[in-house]
Amino acid sequence: MFIEKLMVAYMDHKANHIYYLDRSEQVILLDAIEPGGLPNLEFLDPNEPERFIEIPKVMNVESFSWMVEFESHHQNSELLHALNEDEPFERFTEKVKKLDLLEEWQTFQKDKVKSRIENWLTEKELIEMQKQPD
Repeated sequence: MFIEKLMVAYMDHKANHIYYLDRSEQVILLDAIEPGGLPNLEFLDPNEPERFIEIPKVMNVESFSWMVEFESHHQNSELLHALNEDEPFERFTEKVKKLDLLEEWQTFQKDKVKSRIENWLTEKELIEMQKQPD
């Protein structure tokens, strides 16, 4: 499904990956940053500056807020402690696995990402793409 592809792009944490949505073709394009640190951007058309929209990436603060919200639903001291450790993302994932909450956490996170992408599509006036099949 198209929205799931947008979700994958949104959650891609690789610093050298930039995703664009082609409004005309309604496809997602990946532009890998060149070794010199500059985007490739060969596909961008200067005659159609509105055609390509950069797909945002999840920010650490947003991911962290989801972990805090998930912990607040469970009121679990181990999860809370993981949030306050060094490398909280890794410690939280370890605790979620240990507590057999991984599937629930992934569903929770997926719902948050889907909501964020749907809001982004609405903000960019691309609502029709929410219903687009693969």
